[in-house]
This record gives sequence, structure tokens and C-alpha cells, in this order.
Amino acid sequence: MARSARVPDAKLAMVNSTVSSRMLETMARVEGFYYADTLTGFKWMANELEALQNQGYFIGLGYEEAIGYMIHDHVLDKDGVTALAVFVQLAARLHAKGQNVGDYLESLYAKYGYYTSANSYFLCPDPVKMDQIFSRIRYGTAEPGIERSEYRRTHTGDVLRYPLTIGGFPVSYIRDLTVGFEMRDVDKQAASLDIAEGECLPQFPVSSSHMITFETRNGGRLTMRTSGTEPKLKYYLEVRNSCNDRTKAAQDLNTMSQAVAAELVHAKEGRL
Repeated sequence: MARSARVPDAKLAMVNSTVSSRMLETMARVEGFYYADTLTGFKWMANELEALQNQGYFIGLGYEEAIGYMIHDHVLDKDGVTALAVFVQLAARLHAKGQNVGDYLESLYAKYGYYTSANSYFLCPDPVKMDQIFSRIRYGTAEPGIERSEYRRTHTGDVLRYPLTIGGFPVSYIRDLTVGFEMRDVDKQAASLDIAEGECLPQFPVSSSHMITFETRNGGRLTMRTSGTEPKLKYYLEVRNSCNDRTKAAQDLNTMSQAVAAELVHAKEGRL
């Protein structure tokens, strides 16, 4: 649609929820269109796209990992009908070229890297135990083989002790929307830092519910959050391999998935 309307790549906007695949972000970096992530829920994505449209951007796509899509501005909400029509158009165009959708997906992996994910949850009906799990992640004490940060926030008086590795992979990014903390290039900075008021603040609003995101240098991204409707600790895990090495991506994903249970949640000890 954008190409037929002769929209410059720089004025095309696409968004997804923060727990969705980062493949769209990589595509934006390569192709030059505008990308943003939002909090989970189509109200956040629709509001972001509407604001961008008011700034002169052409609305391309909004989507979430739970297979929900929003195409252009026909309906600024989850819209499977329009998404189906666009998908059929894509399939028809590929068929005319002697290709199928699977072929096209393979070409995208070759260009942007291979992405694989493992989204799941732990049942935790005890809210006290849930709080303890997240408290251990952000304020935890030293454990064998797991280095932790020592981020002293002078304005709040707390010390954030996040794990600096997950499954042995160095943590490169941390965002905690419960206490209002965000840091990039974590592994390139000192593990012990004084954080002044106004520093390391997240772009997203802070919430009373738990939500922490980690990124690792091997292309991993993990978001852990509490469910707003069920007694679940949900996690969204993805690994990107820029060389399209699927064996390595699968191995890394398995290692990190096991680390979520063993290192972060302590699922066995907590009988989760």
C-alpha cells in the first residue's frame, strides 16, 4: 500500500507490542522505515500509530505476538478481516512469481536473520510468592555462577541487583517497568554504579504490576510479567541469529528457557 501510494520509506510507520518479535525492528533498521514498540494491547499500538499519522507518517502495520494485526488506518484496532485480505493478496502475488509464502519467509530469514521464540508461563496463584520471585530478580543476593549488578539509586534509597548473565549469556539491556529503570549496554558499563534522580528512566510508564525485560548479547530478549487476568507469571523469550544459523538459535533458546526456570524463577524450588 505504501509503495503504491509512493510513500518514502522514512515516512512509513510500523509498531508492535514490546513482547512481540523484534524482527520488525530489524527490518526497520535495514529498510529505513519508522519503528516503535509499545506496551501490550492494541490501544497502545493504535494510539502510537494515530500520533505518528498526525505527524505525517503513513500507517503500515501494528501487531502483537498473540497473532493480532492492524493494517493501515482502516480500523485502528485488531482487525483480522483486513489482515486476511492482505495476506491473500500477498499469497496471490507470490504465486504469480512461482513462489509460496514459505519461500518468502525463508527469504526474510536470509535477509534479516533467523528468529525463534518460546513463550510460556508458570502458574503461581500465591501473590506473595509472585512478589518474592520478582523481588529476587531485581534485588537478589549473590548466587553461584551468577553475577549481579549493584545499582544504587540515591533518590529512592534502593539497590537494584539484576542478574548480569542469563544462561551464561551477558545481559546487554534491562528495563523494569515496576520500579522505573532502563539501561542499555549493561555489559559495557561497571556492575556497580550510583544512579542519580532522572537517570536510567524508561520511556514507557511505570506500573504497579511486575514487568522486566532483559536482552542478551547472543540476540536473546526476555520479558517477564504478571498476568492481569490469571494467576500466571508469563514470559516471552526470543533469540535472533543474524547468520540464519538455526541450530545455534535453537540451542541458545533452549539454554535461556532453562535459565528462566532455574536461575530467575527458581521453579523447582517453588514448585511452580
